[in-house]
Amino acid sequence: MSILASYREKEELMRKLQDELRKMEENTQLKKELTFKQEIESVLDKHGRSVKDLVEIFDLAPETAPKSGKGNRRTRKMKVYVNPKTGERIETRGGNQKQLKAWKAEHGSDVVEGWVVEEKD
Repeated sequence: MSILASYREKEELMRKLQDELRKMEENTQLKKELTFKQEIESVLDKHGRSVKDLVEIFDLAPETAPKSGKGNRRTRKMKVYVNPKTGERIETRGGNQKQLKAWKAEHGSDVVEGWVVEEKD
């Protein structure tokens, strides 16, 4: 793309954004919110306070859950697979188990998933 074409594209984009801004500025709800914000800021300035002070005074800080070392991911269910041909049993929480992968490669994933005899939490 040439520099001139890029320039024209940016001009058009700027025109569209200016039109959107004009439409937003006519919105009465936006006018009310801007007025409210200005009034709050003037009260804060009058008393020498900041927005942080306001958040502290009204206890508006979002509550954060205490973080554990593990993270927020839920634990997977324990699945118990039994091979009907050999009677071999595998208990796993994920699909990255060596023997389970071998079974799925040999018999197919859908067939092996049919061998699930129990799911535990």
